[in-house]
Amino acid sequence: MHIGEDVEFRNESDVEQKLVMPLLNGERYLDIPLANVYTKQYMAPTDLDKVAGKLGSYVPDYTVWFHGLPTLIVEVKSPDVDSEVGYREASLYARHLNQRYPANINPCKCVLATNGKTLLFGHWDTPPTLRLSLEDLRVSTAGLEELKSHCLSRVLGAGAKRLSNSLRSRKITLPYELIGGQPVLNAKRALNTFAADLSPILRLYFSSTPQENIHEIAQRAYVSSNEVTEYDRVLESLLKDRLALRKGAIVRPLEPTRKGETSVARAISTFDTERPVHGQLQIIQGPVGSGKSLFIRRYKDVLQPETEAARTKWAIIDFNTATKGDLANVEQWVWQAFVEAFQTDNPGVDLTSGEALRRIFARNLQRRKGVYEELAKVSPQQAGIQRANDLAGWQDDQRELARGIAEHVIGSRHEILVTVMDNVDRLDLDSQLNAFQVTLSFMALTKSFVILQMRDETYERFKDKPPLDTYRSGITFHISPPRFIDVVKRRLELSLEYLTQNAEDVQRYTLESGLRIAYPKTELGIFLRELYVDLFERRHNISRILEALAGWDVRRALEMFVSVITSGHLSTAAITSNLLGSRMMPIKEHNVLKILMRTDYRFASEHSGYVANILHFDKEWERPDNFILVEILYYLNRHRKVRGEIGLEGYFTCQRIAGELQKYGYVPEDVRLAIAYLLKKQLIAADHMNFTNVEFSDSVRILASGFMHLRVLPERLEYLYGILPTTPYIDPAPARKIAEVLEHESKHDSVAGSEKAFAVQALHDYLVAEDRKLRGHLPILPAGENGARYVLKKIGECLHNFRTGDRTPTGTDSLDL
Repeated sequence: MHIGEDVEFRNESDVEQKLVMPLLNGERYLDIPLANVYTKQYMAPTDLDKVAGKLGSYVPDYTVWFHGLPTLIVEVKSPDVDSEVGYREASLYARHLNQRYPANINPCKCVLATNGKTLLFGHWDTPPTLRLSLEDLRVSTAGLEELKSHCLSRVLGAGAKRLSNSLRSRKITLPYELIGGQPVLNAKRALNTFAADLSPILRLYFSSTPQENIHEIAQRAYVSSNEVTEYDRVLESLLKDRLALRKGAIVRPLEPTRKGETSVARAISTFDTERPVHGQLQIIQGPVGSGKSLFIRRYKDVLQPETEAARTKWAIIDFNTATKGDLANVEQWVWQAFVEAFQTDNPGVDLTSGEALRRIFARNLQRRKGVYEELAKVSPQQAGIQRANDLAGWQDDQRELARGIAEHVIGSRHEILVTVMDNVDRLDLDSQLNAFQVTLSFMALTKSFVILQMRDETYERFKDKPPLDTYRSGITFHISPPRFIDVVKRRLELSLEYLTQNAEDVQRYTLESGLRIAYPKTELGIFLRELYVDLFERRHNISRILEALAGWDVRRALEMFVSVITSGHLSTAAITSNLLGSRMMPIKEHNVLKILMRTDYRFASEHSGYVANILHFDKEWERPDNFILVEILYYLNRHRKVRGEIGLEGYFTCQRIAGELQKYGYVPEDVRLAIAYLLKKQLIAADHMNFTNVEFSDSVRILASGFMHLRVLPERLEYLYGILPTTPYIDPAPARKIAEVLEHESKHDSVAGSEKAFAVQALHDYLVAEDRKLRGHLPILPAGENGARYVLKKIGECLHNFRTGDRTPTGTDSLDL
């Protein structure tokens, strides 16, 4: 539609829909992206023109934002109201917004008002400078060109960019740069000498990489569903509440016991009985790291009924081994991977002998029987050569070889063939969906029982959409992850057995002082038990922190546990205290938190540990501050029970989050970059299922780790002190105070708690001043608590508790609701 052509305006809504929105958004008009245009629901009301008798609050119909700044106010009136009324109201509101900014910074420069008959344009502090009729807004008219010269999208954007640069903090100070720079952050501490005796055990039972003893772990260290302990209420909410969404009529939870798992056994048995002509697909879904792969190994080695195990052939295809090139031609890769996996999982079956090839390709040989007979009439030798060449060709054709193996197992031998598409859930979203389609093709080719691992979020989002809607009638199995505490306990049990059988009778290590300690190997087991008790069974928050940081990912959890055991920040004197039974230096929460932040580095930084700095921002971002990450986490946490744009609880587009944070003065592009940072730190998850980057159209949700960073860590002095070296400061004065304390630690390897509190107090004072300054310049001033206020309260409580020793909760926490 072209503005001005046969358009009738009967009311204000008509003017908005038929004139204003086409004018703002049309490519041949002002070309302003819809994402930059906000309706009156976005803005805060304000009282205007009371002297003139106007009552109540006023909100403009539209505001246009660029670079986190309001640049254009649009007021729409019905045809029976003069445009001058709307122009006056819009001008007053623009003045109100501009007063929120420093002197000579007036971002809301342009004002536009129309009643469908006339359109008025001008600047916030002047009467209208342009009066246009509907006909003047036709494409290529002088009136429209004049209007575009003032408020075309690129004109408004360029002006906002200049103002944004003038608001940007030019000088950013990082404390670590004041005490030696990057070499300080790169400096490491040696692993504790005690850990050397544990290294064989750690490699065997706590490695997160593919393990040679995976079968032993599956058989002897698997945590069955009836052995999983309960989380506390908050972690229950964050780590398990989303599963209820998936336990509908077509989703059945897997409940493996020590002796079996009835759902999978029943599904395979039914397949064996019915022998469906196109094979059978069974989806097993759950979070990444929830133990789907280990369950498959456990089922194959232990839980499978004996009667079926004897006549079942397995092929476990590991998608972790696929390269980007393989995934680009994933169908060809799957055929080849199946052949290799079948040989690995069934070493007793020879796929290379002539007799094996004749059995595998029996149908092909039968189909060409007439050809061989005709050749044999001329030359039996030529017939034999042709048969051999055909077998070689079929063997080299991975697709035909895969089909032949399946036909031989299922048809000729009348056995069961189970193919597992393992670790598909670790792929990104597009690759998961592609793998699903390839799985259907593979199933149709081989007619086998195919188990496909899939992320629960992928299944929930696409179960009624292509390509998953083709599986709508199937029953999906869901596997719930075991708790960190339960996995570590079972692995420790194996470790103690290993120690009893393999360790030297007398163990030795050296203290920091140089004193050598000798102790019987039985004491090593006592230490491991005590460490477990310290971390998981005593009444403090460290187990909650560990489990939240690990989330559902058991692999990550095991890495963290190993870091605690081996870290040089775990004093060998404390270990000796435990070994000798004095308990005078127990491993406390702040010790473990320090290790999780620093691992084997002397200071915490962007490349150390499992804990992120929620006060971080990048100096290259346009106009950030120390609260941008906090505000994102706070918004996602407060809305974690709300369904977002893709229909899943807690998932919201980056565009929506950027729009909400724009109210706090943040530039949308800065918000997107900040979301990407949180994603890479695994404090949030994205709907595309990887932790690399996000676009405005992507949706994200908070993870348990993100919740813990916001809810618990800002109450911990060790966390607040640990992030100080890499926290950017707009004011250099507190950075210098903090650097003095950090330099003392760098020289003496430790600082007293009072010095830590001094440095954290400098941080708190700086943040309070920044918050006051930032809120003073907010264009909208949202009501109620925000992320900055929440975190400042937490830091204040942390300092109060340190000085008074009073850890009594001050009341219900808003994030626990």
